[in-house]
Amino acid sequence: MNPAAKLRTAHAVLGGIMLLIAIAIFADTITHVSSGQQAVVGPAFFPFLIALGLAVNGTVLVVNALRATFAEEGWSQIDIGPVALVLAGLLLQLLVLETVGWIAATTLLFAIVARAFGNRNLLANLAIGLIVAGLSYYVFNELLGLSLPAGWIVEHFLD
Repeated sequence: MNPAAKLRTAHAVLGGIMLLIAIAIFADTITHVSSGQQAVVGPAFFPFLIALGLAVNGTVLVVNALRATFAEEGWSQIDIGPVALVLAGLLLQLLVLETVGWIAATTLLFAIVARAFGNRNLLANLAIGLIVAGLSYYVFNELLGLSLPAGWIVEHFLD
């Protein structure tokens, strides 16, 4: 099997898996929806939205895999460095999340991912990451009532 055919097969398989997950989420959500619900955006809204996104992306992958032709040259060179850097950032966040909290861990993750995508301005990436992490922490903890780990940094300032 030539490399282009392998890529088409991989896209078709991934698209099929995404479609199966979308169907499973949709079916599971339908079985848990309460019929007496009055709210416009209820507990089933986001699972339906996720299922729709997965279904659309899966369909696009399958359709493109069935009709697309891939150039033989150029695409097969994989730069593993950025992928490894993103994975290292995710692992770091996983390891330090409970200790340093959401804001610090996500700020570091943002800076690492930005570096993996080629941005070398560490201070700007840390500042932007801090803003994004702080806003997401506020939205989840204060507006949605979902608790993200605060960590010792936030707890120190709140005491």
